[in-house]
Amino acid sequence: MQIPPGSSVLDIGAGPGTLAVPLALAGCRVTVVEPSAPMGAAMERYRRLVNAPPIREIRGCWEDVGPEEAGVHDVVVASRSLVMGDIRTSLLKMDAAARHAVHLYWFFSSPPSASGGNAELWPALHGEPYYSEANADILWNVLCQLGIYANVQVETKKRGQRYAGFEEMREDYYKRLSVTEDWQREIVDVFLLERAVRDGSEYVAPPGRSRTAHIWWEKGDPTPPD
Repeated sequence: MQIPPGSSVLDIGAGPGTLAVPLALAGCRVTVVEPSAPMGAAMERYRRLVNAPPIREIRGCWEDVGPEEAGVHDVVVASRSLVMGDIRTSLLKMDAAARHAVHLYWFFSSPPSASGGNAELWPALHGEPYYSEANADILWNVLCQLGIYANVQVETKKRGQRYAGFEEMREDYYKRLSVTEDWQREIVDVFLLERAVRDGSEYVAPPGRSRTAHIWWEKGDPTPPD
C-alpha cells in the first residue's frame, strides 16, 4: 500500500492486527474498528509481542460507527472485512473518512475447491444451493456506480485452512456448515477423509487456489477509465 510513516490509518475489521500492528510498528498512527473482543485481545497480544506503539480501538461494526467517532484519516483500509449489509453506504463512509486513499482487499470468485468445499457440501447437507458473499467484481462495479474509479490488482495464491488435527478440522466444518444431524456429520467426514491433506500431525483442508483483489483509489482523481 506504500503508506508512509507518520500517516494516520483507519483499519476497518482489523481482526488480530494482521495489518494494524505492522503499520503501527512502521510509524503510522493507527485506529481500528473491530466488533470482536477476542480479536481485539489477540491484536493487543501481538502488539505487545513486537513492541508496537499503542493502537486506538473502536469496538463495533463499521455500519454502527458514526463519522465523529471514526474521524478522518490519511488512509482507510478494509481487508477481508467487507461482509456488510449496505455496501453502498459503507463504501461512501470509508471514502468520507479518507483524506488521501482507500485500500480494500477482497476475494474474486473461485472454483469449489477454493471455497473450502462449501459449494459442494451445502446442497448435500441442506438441500439448497450455496450462495457466497458478493465478490470483488461486484464490489468494483458498485464503486463505479458511485463515481469512484478504482485501481485493481489481482493475486493468485494457494490456499488451505491448516488444523492441528482431524478432530479440530471436523468440528470447524460442522460449525461453519451448520451441521446438527448424524447423517450430516457422516457426509462431512467422508468429504474430509477424501479431500484433506495430512502434513505431519496437521491437516490442510481442502487445498486449492484463491484469487484476491487489491482495490484502491486515491482522493482527488476524478478521471474515469477509458
